Amino acid sequence: MRVRAIMLPFAKLNCISIDNTVEEAIAIIEEHGLLSLPVVDGTEFIGVLSKQVVFEEFFRSGNCSREEFLQKKVREFMMDKVDTVQKDMRIEEAAVRFIKSKVRFIPVTNEYNQLLGIVTQQAVFKQYQKLFGEAHNSLAIFNYDIKGTLAKLTDTIAKAGGNICNLLVIPTDVMDLVEIFLRIDAEDFDKVVKALKKQGFDLRNIEYAQERQE
Repeated sequence: MRVRAIMLPFAKLNCISIDNTVEEAIAIIEEHGLLSLPVVDGTEFIGVLSKQVVFEEFFRSGNCSREEFLQKKVREFMMDKVDTVQKDMRIEEAAVRFIKSKVRFIPVTNEYNQLLGIVTQQAVFKQYQKLFGEAHNSLAIFNYDIKGTLAKLTDTIAKAGGNICNLLVIPTDVMDLVEIFLRIDAEDFDKVVKALKKQGFDLRNIEYAQERQE
């Protein structure tokens, strides 16, 4: 999946300009329950203003009153060196950016540095939740030889009445061992589990759908 599928588009964003005052920026942040805002010049992306940075600067500045501080311009406190992504980037790559930078959102820009939208941590995590969520039965299989394994695996599951919803092959740090994670729909998941074990698959982390547990 690409970033464009989960990004919040520019038209729905709360943005500010470099000439807005800190007071105006904080008002927008507080009204919408935000932690930071994109800074733009028209549609051109300029930087990001962080609520935390503004507050830290206020407490560090002892040479002006609160009223004077609030009238300072956004340009004085914004971060202008901000990592951006393209709308056609895969969400897995965007997730890596979040891990490295620890930001709340990443701006999505085009080749002209126009702000197209933002991708948030929440949007990325929701996609991973869909993959690893609890609405389906799931299990993991460990195998050293992936060649031919998937065909045998899918055939076994189908014959046992199962339907694969998601399949993810994850390399491990142990030689050529891979973990195959599956989410499976089945009226009788136990039958699928038994069929896989009978075929010699190394099953781990077998989890039943949440509705069955409840």
